[in-house]
Amino acid sequence: MLWKKKNKLPITENDKIWVDEDLDWLRYEIGKENFMEILTVTPTKEFYEREFDGSEIDAEFILNRTMELMNINDVEIKLDFFSDGVVEMEDGTTLISPADIHGKWKSTAGTYEMKDNEIVISLERQQLKDPISLIATISHELSHQILLGENRIEENDEYLTDLTAINYGFGIFIGNSRFKFSQYLSNSEFGWQSSTQGYLPEQIIAYAMAWLSIERNEGINYSKFLKPSLKKYFEQSYKYLTTQLDK
Repeated sequence: MLWKKKNKLPITENDKIWVDEDLDWLRYEIGKENFMEILTVTPTKEFYEREFDGSEIDAEFILNRTMELMNINDVEIKLDFFSDGVVEMEDGTTLISPADIHGKWKSTAGTYEMKDNEIVISLERQQLKDPISLIATISHELSHQILLGENRIEENDEYLTDLTAINYGFGIFIGNSRFKFSQYLSNSEFGWQSSTQGYLPEQIIAYAMAWLSIERNEGINYSKFLKPSLKKYFEQSYKYLTTQLDK
């Protein structure tokens, strides 16, 4: 006898409840009309029409364009930069971030700060080489402005901040930047490193994207831009949610 395979979510029921509630809260906060107009942002020139060369000017362009896409107006935000990775010195030696015995570390991709009536977003310089990571970080930090800067919440909540960036269409960037593995080579040293970026696991990112696409009646052609593991969770979530609608 062949048993019918049940559609199963890649997240727990408890996670589903708080994600649904937070996304519903965001819809209420920004208004249903604005919520419905948001599109999933893709890594194409339709959204970021620029040839990136790894400069600080790229970061300024991404900041301004992302503010436009997230409808952040009438506020000036300053960009700053810091280094938190492998740095090659003039003599060919390298300085490496503190790592555990497995060669892993968790670095801060960016920070958001309100001080002396000034808003500053600081970015880790290595991201200038990676526009996908840079867009993910900037969309996350700008979500702090939407939540904290616009007085929607009183205490910082990094999970809600990631969800806010996903709500504004940046799930592809947040999800594809979640885990990175790379190698480095200098005149005297060779090694590898891995790092994590963001706060939500891939399963929740994928579920939130599927939930938003269904609520907004948006197509899912953008799923071709998702890395394989994220795409698998997205398809699972989307299939489950559409099945629930048919009941």
